[in-house]
Amino acid sequence: MTYIDKTSLPHCYVVEKKFEWGEPYTSIKPIFNVGADPGLSDIEFTIELLGQNNFKAILAKLYNILLNHEEQQRLDHFEGPVTDRSLLLEKINTYLAENAPYKSPWEEEDEYGQEYELLYLEIIETELQRNLCYERARYT
Repeated sequence: MTYIDKTSLPHCYVVEKKFEWGEPYTSIKPIFNVGADPGLSDIEFTIELLGQNNFKAILAKLYNILLNHEEQQRLDHFEGPVTDRSLLLEKINTYLAENAPYKSPWEEEDEYGQEYELLYLEIIETELQRNLCYERARYT
């Protein structure tokens, strides 16, 4: 059975399959919204992309980084000053509130959720050929 799961954000393409020995499994592939305005600054583009695709954990971390004026030290691929910090913080809060009721597909993965989240972001960067501004350090 193949369908699109619209209960998660981002929506997912779901295919129910079976291994050659007959055991069933489900293949889930997120359908990312990459329709952010390419004319935005790198930080604004990153916020739009993270918000539209429910990357809550990374978005919350980005909020704290911007709030504490630590973007120069902690964000990879960050260039230039933040011109309207309060607007960026408000936009992040809006996305966090809008996405609160939704689960992202990688949240289901207890042990590897953060790894999937970062892997998906790397794939998006490769496909868009544009670097995103977020902290890539992994804390365990």
